[in-house]
Amino acid sequence: MIDVLIVGGGPSGLALALMLLKAGVGVRVLEARSQVGGHSRAIGIHPPGLGVLDRLGVGQDLVGEGVRISHGVGMSRRRVIAELDFSFLPALHPFVLSLPQDRTVQSLRDRLAQVDGDALMRGVEFRRFTSRPDHHEVRASGEDGRSLELECRFLIGADGSHSSLREAASIRRTGQAHPDRYVMGDYGDSTGFGPIAALFLHPEGIVESFPLPGGVRRWVARIGTDDRGDLAGLVARRTGHRLDPASNSMHSRFRTASYLVDRMNHGRVVLIGDAAHEISPIGGQGMTLGLLDAEELAPLLSLAVNGRLPGEQVNGLLDRFSSRRLAAARTAARQARVNMALGRPLSPSLVPLRDALASRALASERFSASVARTFTMVNH
Repeated sequence: MIDVLIVGGGPSGLALALMLLKAGVGVRVLEARSQVGGHSRAIGIHPPGLGVLDRLGVGQDLVGEGVRISHGVGMSRRRVIAELDFSFLPALHPFVLSLPQDRTVQSLRDRLAQVDGDALMRGVEFRRFTSRPDHHEVRASGEDGRSLELECRFLIGADGSHSSLREAASIRRTGQAHPDRYVMGDYGDSTGFGPIAALFLHPEGIVESFPLPGGVRRWVARIGTDDRGDLAGLVARRTGHRLDPASNSMHSRFRTASYLVDRMNHGRVVLIGDAAHEISPIGGQGMTLGLLDAEELAPLLSLAVNGRLPGEQVNGLLDRFSSRRLAAARTAARQARVNMALGRPLSPSLVPLRDALASRALASERFSASVARTFTMVNH
């Protein structure tokens, strides 16, 4: 009998496993992939997420490996119209760390192996489960096709937006797909921006540019339904920067959506991270939301497993956990919608007015500080 079985070995699932093991709770993590995938779409870790990783013992190494973004600029018509400074933020890490998610996952895997070498069951895919009065019976399969049967007291879904556990549990979510479409790629950095993030506001749509380790830069451009997704051409036309095709190491398209479950806890089944709340990746808030889910859930599961509270009180605590974390996800989703709206096409005749309003608003220290806290999730 496993105390807590976690489906999904991404950042939130691995973080939860480490926290539970520290509390003396027995844990296993089912992860379908044997190896950590490369070419990560997610790259941003905000200050609250870095705090969680610090407490797990991996934050310092990750900060040393990534790029600290403490400054951002907004550009229009080839000039800077607004700036944001994160260095004043009341946080141990007053910056957004730019680091491909696969590096974060590998670091958490390594840490988990140090704590409990058997905790991560790699190459094992969740199939289905049956609930009993005080536990779950779980069926999974290994890479060789052999069937595995496990029993656990609590079953946690941390398996992303296409969660198999959420589907198996028939947990409904509501939301919508957005019309916004994007193309992104990683190229050698010849911009001279260094560790600065740059947002290029263009009448055709936004282009975002973020530094990555190793002299690489991530470019993200909003595209229309008729665009062929020629990222290098879009960047050149909208920003004036020319990308070297030979330096391209990743290229991808994506669409955006926002979906939330009605509740994260369903008896002894709990969903966290993207399995519970999928928000637009514009703004990069998803990983930090999942890490904060894990940190708030871990002590509640510890209390439940160790029998320190009766079942009714545990259920009440999980209800409140769900309410708080879904409220945080709704806040992040609203911010993501604002981010997307700012990057949509704009009539050229309105560009001077937009630029003037942005410059005037961000010239206010109070407003600029508020925007910086929102973008970095410091208020979460």
